[in-house]
Amino acid sequence: MSTAQIAEQSPYRDERPVDRRIARSRSAIEESLTALLVEGRPFDKLTVSEVANRAGLTRKTFYARFGSIDAVVQGMASSLFNGILLAIPDRAYALPLSKGRLIHAVTERLYEQRDTVEFLTKLCPNHLFLQAGREAVVSILFRRIFEVNDVAPISDFDRDYLMHLLPTTLHGAITAWASRGFEDSPDKVADFAAEMWGPICDRIFQQSD
Repeated sequence: MSTAQIAEQSPYRDERPVDRRIARSRSAIEESLTALLVEGRPFDKLTVSEVANRAGLTRKTFYARFGSIDAVVQGMASSLFNGILLAIPDRAYALPLSKGRLIHAVTERLYEQRDTVEFLTKLCPNHLFLQAGREAVVSILFRRIFEVNDVAPISDFDRDYLMHLLPTTLHGAITAWASRGFEDSPDKVADFAAEMWGPICDRIFQQSD
């Protein structure tokens, strides 16, 4: 899937307020899915009827809100990523990224939401988490880096590889973090992650300038 298609399909490209009834039913479905997985129900065995019934909703309502069980997880991951990236102040997006300001801000917020992070990394399919990460990289991360630093667009090659590399690297780091019970400080995890992708990001974005 191209970056243009990802941006177009992102569930957060429309920022209009969501109807309260829709928000409540979406929240009920997310809570239902979370409860079933935490109780030990295998993800690949879940059915829409099971999730909808647990949420006190009909199948019709479920499909109107999400369309599939995969979409519930991807929506939760997108909400996590987008909420974090949008809340981070502009100064954290200033180059060079190898200084770690951005990744430190990200890990601090991930730690604050570690229950959700643990749920998504341990109980849900990895590809849904990664797809949500790619959407956030294209629609928010790149855009804010361009705006804050006033740099030129990067090549399609660099954009597509970074789009896949950054979420994959982050997923590996926070999966290890969760497996260690989040005993490591956000700063320590940030320093480790920044060493992996900070220099290559700086080379690509500063070169475009």
